[in-house]
Amino acid sequence: MKSIGILEASRLLEISRQRIQQLIYANRVKGAYKTKKGWQIPLYGDMPRIIRGKRGSQGRWRVKRRVKPTIIHVNKHIIGANHHKEVKDPVIVVRKGSKVTYCSQVYFEGRCQIVYRPENKNLNGGAKVWMEVDATTKIFMESPISQNGCSG
Repeated sequence: MKSIGILEASRLLEISRQRIQQLIYANRVKGAYKTKKGWQIPLYGDMPRIIRGKRGSQGRWRVKRRVKPTIIHVNKHIIGANHHKEVKDPVIVVRKGSKVTYCSQVYFEGRCQIVYRPENKNLNGGAKVWMEVDATTKIFMESPISQNGCSG
C-alpha cells in the first residue's frame, strides 16, 4: 500500500496541512503512522481516508481526486511576435493541471472537444477557443522549430 506525507495529503484533500495534522492527532486519518521523517498516510485507492467525527458539520475535504482536462490552445501574442523573428517560438500551449508546455505540434489518441466561449476573460489567459482533452489521453508533443523539444 502506497503512503504519502502530510503535504501531499493536504493537496489531494484540498485542505490545509495544519488541518491534516489536527485530524491525525484526533485519530481520524485511517492508518496514519509516524516515522523518523514525519507522518505517513496510506492511500486507499488514490485518496487518504478520513474518519467522520461525532459532532459538528460534515467535513468539506475532497473524497475523490479531481481530474482536470488537458487544455490545448494557441497563443496569438507569440504568433504576432514571431512575425519579426528569424527563429520562431512555439505557439501551441498545452496546460495539464498547473504544468504549461509550449510546442509546435501536438498529437493525441483519444477523445477531445473544441470549445468556443467568446465571453471568457480569465481561463487560459483569455483564450476564446481551445481544445479540451481527457486526462487519461496520451499526448505527444513536438517542437521542430527549436530542435530541442518542448519548453515548459
